[in-house]
Parts: sequence; structure tokens; C-alpha cells
Amino acid sequence: MRANEVQKTSLILNRISNGFNNHKAFDNMKKSNDFTKKQLWRFFLTTFNEIYGKQFNQDDQAIQNLAVVFFYFLGDDRFENCENLRADISYPSFKKGLLIIGGYGLGKTDYLRVFEKMFMSYPHLRFKFYTSKGLVRQYEKCQTSMDKECFFYDTERRLMFIDDISSERMASNYGHVDIIDEVIINRYDKKLRTFASCNYTTSDNCAEQTLQDLGLRYGGRMYDRFHEMFNIIEFKGTSYRR
Repeated sequence: MRANEVQKTSLILNRISNGFNNHKAFDNMKKSNDFTKKQLWRFFLTTFNEIYGKQFNQDDQAIQNLAVVFFYFLGDDRFENCENLRADISYPSFKKGLLIIGGYGLGKTDYLRVFEKMFMSYPHLRFKFYTSKGLVRQYEKCQTSMDKECFFYDTERRLMFIDDISSERMASNYGHVDIIDEVIINRYDKKLRTFASCNYTTSDNCAEQTLQDLGLRYGGRMYDRFHEMFNIIEFKGTSYRR
């Protein structure tokens, strides 16, 4: 987005009336099964504060990174025009999931944790948050074939988010298994929508090379499938962990 477009997006998301009764409005949204831009933004700010105990930092960097995800969940056609959407890498579609690539400390994890909590009562948007390392640990706890069946059944949710893919080690459970590869392939085969995040793999913060490195990490069969499964989103800017 250009500077004026960022300002417009910020205004769309940031004009919040005082005295907003969020619980009443959220109940109405449950009935309609839909959000307006202002409702979703207010809901996000409230939930962010509940989880992290602080106000969301509404600078241009954060607004620009967040806007593309907002428009996606809203089903808003402006999603396709966001600069952070890498339409040059993967053809944009609301039927695809999201792969969010970016540097450390840009909110990839924090924002999706907020959306997870926000959408718990909305079946069409509800998803479960996992970390790639957490999935490895869960799989390693499986002691029987039934345990493993239950593990994979749990990862066949209609929507799920896997945080920090490619950072995990191989799972060790009577042999070594690349469990994230198995989960993603299974979801691809079953046409389930997946959200994921990863950090850049290169010092020059190249999204294209990061995607190629993911292909090397998970195998050539996955590289092409990443394009089929995901809208590629790039979070830009400098870390907030300072």
C-alpha cells in the first residue's frame, strides 16, 4: 500500500465510537454470522487488550500488516489489492488459506492468537491455534496406534493455524517422522483450509527464497502445493521486541 492508502485503511479500522457495548454488539454478530469492518476492528482491539494486557500499537506498519488479514476474514475484495499480499507468487483466492511470512517480532503469532479467541463463537471462522513444535511434542506422546489416529484426526479440523513452520525438529516416535509435512499433506489431500506462519529464511528477507527453502525443507511435492493451498502474505517492518 502507498502512504495515502495506509492512512485510508487506518481510518477504516480506527474510527471507534466511545461507549461501545461490545458484548451486545457481538451477540448481534453471532445471530447474523457476519462482521462489518468497524465491528471486527473493535472486537480485535478489545480482545488484544484482554490477552496481552496492553493497547494495540496502531502505527502504520502494524495497520498495513494487519489490514490484509482483516480484508481476508471479511471476504472484502480489497484483500486482492493489498501490497502485503504476494499475488506475484500465488494467485489470490478466499478459498485458499494464509501463509504469513515475515521477520521476528512483527505480530504474526500475536495477531492470530487474537483472531483465534475472537472467532471461537463463530463456526464459519473458528480455527485452532497450534505451534509446529507443539505438534511434534504431541505426536511424540502418542503411545499406541490409536493415539496416533486421534492425533491426526485432531489435525483434520476444517480450519487450523500452524505457527512457525520449519522451525520444528523431526518427531521421534519409534522412528523419525516429519510430522508437519504429514499434517500439511493430509490437509491438502482432504481440501482443508490451513493458516500458517514462518520467519524469513534469508538475511535479505526474501519471501520467494523463503518459500523455496520451505520446499526444500518439506520436499518438492509440497512446494507446488504451497501455491495451491496458500495466499502468500508478507509482514514487513521492524520488530516490536525492543
